[in-house]
Amino acid sequence: MPAAGPGSSAGWPFWAGTSDERIDEALRLAGLGPGERLVDLGCGDGRVLLRAAEGFGAEVHGVELDPRLADIARDVLAAAGVDGTVTEADFDAVPIEADVVFAYLSPATLQRLRPRLAALPSSTRVVTTGYAVPGWLPNDLGDRVYLYRLPPGEQPVDRRGRGWVSAGALVSVTPGAPALVAVKLQTDGGPLAVSVTGTGLDGWLTTRAGADDVAPGEPVVVDLRFEPVPAGVEAAGTLEVDGAGPFRLFAIADPGDPGIWGLSESGCDLVADAVAQGRLAAMVDQARGSEGARSVSSAPGPAGRPPPVAGRS
Repeated sequence: MPAAGPGSSAGWPFWAGTSDERIDEALRLAGLGPGERLVDLGCGDGRVLLRAAEGFGAEVHGVELDPRLADIARDVLAAAGVDGTVTEADFDAVPIEADVVFAYLSPATLQRLRPRLAALPSSTRVVTTGYAVPGWLPNDLGDRVYLYRLPPGEQPVDRRGRGWVSAGALVSVTPGAPALVAVKLQTDGGPLAVSVTGTGLDGWLTTRAGADDVAPGEPVVVDLRFEPVPAGVEAAGTLEVDGAGPFRLFAIADPGDPGIWGLSESGCDLVADAVAQGRLAAMVDQARGSEGARSVSSAPGPAGRPPPVAGRS
């Protein structure tokens, strides 16, 4: 999808189709029934809309910012004789009138959407794949599928916390494919902007926070989107947010399984030494054999991977 403006809740340039099995699981978990209205936010190629209409008898509507994908979704519905609609627009530009809202969106996008979703009627169900809605407690769970019945339950938060969830992270991404991971932080509140410094990250990494302005201690998710690069590309740098301190980031495009590992301060120093000595690939191989790695969502590829948010180590 095209990049969204800072204040927009729309998705941004990252799309991967959801597997058919996960679509069915999500729609079953939501209890979608004949005649109910389903809205897919970021409907991509329209497969969720098609399955909801043909397999569950729902009235379907998709919202998609990418003109090419919106056209594909319309063609998919038309070819199947499904009387559904697809609106080419930002999520903020269209009303959400649905019994079930489906979303496979990045963590930061879901956090930005929270106020709109929470304002929907209490009979509405929200089902997400791949990533949970930050800060909400799901009413039911599937295989990387999350169901929320409105009004949502809120996760308990210690608002005294400050800083990033870990001192840094080591990220391995698949060569030649975009990748998405996310990290969390808490600040003293106010406007929130993420700055990036370091070697090799410029042009490879784009960030997006789940909010532009936050209350003191409110947890915020930051998406880290990596552009496709050849195997062997490495980078080391720092993310900075006022009131949170530095977050050290190390990344490599490596042909092994992608993953993200949260790092302590001493762990960051060890990885920095490995970078300086040309041993980062070997360290990633070693990390893959340890516990605590999270998968990295990449496209194209199977959707609905668990939310890769760096944790303490």
